[in-house]
Amino acid sequence: MRRYSHVTLIFLLAAGGACVAQSDQPSLGEVAKQTRQEKKPVKVLTNDDVATVTPETQSQPTKAESAPSSAPAASQSAAKSQEKAKATEKTASAPKDPPAVAELKQKLTSYKQEQDGWKKSAQRYEDLLTNETSDFRRQMYQDALQGDKQNVQVFQDKIDQTQSDLEKAEKDSSQSH
Repeated sequence: MRRYSHVTLIFLLAAGGACVAQSDQPSLGEVAKQTRQEKKPVKVLTNDDVATVTPETQSQPTKAESAPSSAPAASQSAAKSQEKAKATEKTASAPKDPPAVAELKQKLTSYKQEQDGWKKSAQRYEDLLTNETSDFRRQMYQDALQGDKQNVQVFQDKIDQTQSDLEKAEKDSSQSH
């Protein structure tokens, strides 16, 4: 009998300890209330909040591009800089456009640059596909190429729409003068 009383006493002490330990923890309802109170307001990100990166800047240079023959690349970049300077001079010497026309021209230039970046990226994937033997990589390059071609088309649609808006804005501004 005594043996059973010791076992019962140990059981009761262990159960009592578990109950005491359990009462120290907050209830699930209290935890939920605290979580709701501590929540920070959610910030919604828009395109204006996120920096856009053209595919040209995010792609790593290929082995052919990083080869020692950088002289032609340097001359090409110098030629592009000169072309941009000439374009800037033309716009500066041209009569001032109304703000709406100037904004549409800026958008058009931006869209064309973005589209050129996607075209270069698509060309890079086409080049990679020609020499690739791994089926997995070929599939990945084809998927990336498909996405780049879709982006080229999206920007072409934006360019077409902006050009028609620009023509309409130029027509309206010339009629008002």
